[in-house]
Amino acid sequence: MHVVFQAPLEARLWRFARVVFLRMGRPSPSSRLASLAAVVAVAAIAIPAVAGAGILPKPPKAELSTTGNASELLKTVPIGTKQNAKPRVVMSLSPDNLEPIAAGDRLRASGEMQVSTTCVAPGPRCLGRPYQINPTITARIVLADSPDATAPSMPLSQTTTRLCKQQRPNRNHHCTLAIPNLETTIPDPNALPCPPTACYVNLIVTASNKKAKRGNLVVVGADEPDGSVKQDKGRLNVVQAHANVPPPSQSSTTNVITPDLPVTLPDRERKRVVYSLPISAPQKGEVLAFDATFGISINALRYNSFIASRVILADSPTATDSDGIAKPTIPFRGQATESNGFNCTLGQSGYSNPCTVVKAGATRVSRDAVDPTTGLPATLYLNVLVSAKPLLAEKPDPSAHAAVTPSGPGFVVYRYSP
Repeated sequence: MHVVFQAPLEARLWRFARVVFLRMGRPSPSSRLASLAAVVAVAAIAIPAVAGAGILPKPPKAELSTTGNASELLKTVPIGTKQNAKPRVVMSLSPDNLEPIAAGDRLRASGEMQVSTTCVAPGPRCLGRPYQINPTITARIVLADSPDATAPSMPLSQTTTRLCKQQRPNRNHHCTLAIPNLETTIPDPNALPCPPTACYVNLIVTASNKKAKRGNLVVVGADEPDGSVKQDKGRLNVVQAHANVPPPSQSSTTNVITPDLPVTLPDRERKRVVYSLPISAPQKGEVLAFDATFGISINALRYNSFIASRVILADSPTATDSDGIAKPTIPFRGQATESNGFNCTLGQSGYSNPCTVVKAGATRVSRDAVDPTTGLPATLYLNVLVSAKPLLAEKPDPSAHAAVTPSGPGFVVYRYSP
C-alpha cells in the first residue's frame, strides 16, 4: 500500500511563498514581509475549491515498486531437457506493492539477475549433480494471478535468453540476464489474468539442455567455495503510471567516459564510469527508469576476465561511489542497481569477446537534492560503472587494459516528474 502524507495547507502555502521569495533576491525586511504575505494571499486565492477542506488534490505521478535488496526467492533452478519444462519464479512483487490497475495504466517493467553454473566437478563447491552440459537460461517478466510460474499470466517484457557455458577453458560460470525497460499499456483491466487489485509481477527463469539429468542445477546468484550461495545480485522493478500521469522525459548518451579498464589494481580501485547522465534538481517522488548497453573487448588482455557492473547515483560524472548528497537521495544508499557480472571469454561461449553488457533498472528519489552550502537544488548524476578482473592469469600485464566501446542506444534515462 502506498501512503501519501500531506502537510497542512498553511505550511504548504508558506513553503510556496518562500520559494517565490528566494527567487526575488534580497529585499528589505519590511518589503520581504509584505512580499511573503502577498504571495500567500495570491496562492490562497489560486487554490482549488477542494482546498477549503484543508486538503490539496494529489497531483498524478508515477509509482515505483521494486524488490530491492535480497530479491532472490530461490537459491537454485533445475535444468530441464526442454526450455519451459521447469520454470521458476525467482523474484516477485505482490499485490500490496501495486496500486489497483485501471484502464490506461502504463506498466514499465525491468529486471536483472545473475545465475551461475555449478558442480563442474565433485567437491565442496558442488550443488546438485555434476555436469558438463551448457545450459540455456531464459528470463521474462509477467503479470499473473499468483506467485506461481504456471499461473495464468500476460507478458510485461520480452524473453531474454543466454547460453551459460559450463565447459572449460571458456567457461562463463557466472551469467547475467538483464531485461530492459518495456512499457505495457492496459486497455481493459477486466481482461487481465488477475483481478485488478490482486495482481503479481513475477520474474520467471528457466534453464535447459536436452542432455540434462535429474539433479543438474544452476545457482541463482554465485556459488561459493564452501557450497553456500551469495545472492543480492538483481532486482525486479515496475513503474506504474495511471492514464493521467504525463509521460516521462527522456535523455540519452553514447559518450563513453572512460574507455580503458585496468585489471591489476585492487578490487575497489578497478571501477570506472562508462556512461553518465545529469539529473538536475532531483525532487522527492520522482522516478528514474534506465537502460544501458556497452561493449567490452579483452583482446589486449589475452585471458578471460570477469566483468562486473552497477548503476549508482553520484555527486559527479566521474564518481565511482555514491557519497555526499547523492547517497541519501535514492534508496539503498545510492545504489540504483545491484552489482552483478559474467565471465567474458576469448573463445566461444555465451559471452564471447567482444562482450556486451546490458543494465536495466529503476529507482525513486526519496528526498530533494539540495546543496548544503548554497541551499540551492543540486545536480546529481546517474553513473554506469564497470570493472574487469583477470581469470586464471599467472602474471597479468599491468599495462594491458580491457577496452570499453558504446553499443546500441547507449545509456537512456526515463524521468517521471513528482
